[in-house]
Amino acid sequence: MPPPLPITADLDVPDARPEVVHALLTDIAAWRLWSPHVASVAPDHGTVRGGQTVSTRAFFSPAVTPMHVDWVRPGEGMGWHSRAAGHRLTYENRVEPLPRGGTRIAFSARVDGPAAGLVTALAAPISRLGMRRRMTRLARLALLVQRQAAGAGPAGG
Repeated sequence: MPPPLPITADLDVPDARPEVVHALLTDIAAWRLWSPHVASVAPDHGTVRGGQTVSTRAFFSPAVTPMHVDWVRPGEGMGWHSRAAGHRLTYENRVEPLPRGGTRIAFSARVDGPAAGLVTALAAPISRLGMRRRMTRLARLALLVQRQAAGAGPAGG
């Protein structure tokens, strides 16, 4: 049986600068702002880097999940993996400049293991919904940061 396809979602944000999106994506303290399921993270500050392990806990789970950061590339995003129930979960959060300006935010998740096809089929709808929610929040946060940096304030004026 071939391995399941990754779960993917992307969002084009014409007014968001890639470097701002990337900075928020890799700023550990910002994770709880754009990733609403994260109840706690340790360490709780700093810029994530390849080779680092960051522990997160979702609001719906008493368990802490170690996230092993596989790569971080300036302006491109990051990838990491975790393990659960005999499966490896591999994630990528990418930042891509759009040809006419702005940013494409692209998230993907892949499950490898004995029941990967079943797990992927069951998890895909809710996972994709969660990805879209996180990308939308990340985009809004990037636009807010840009407005504040320009002196416009939170409401744009």
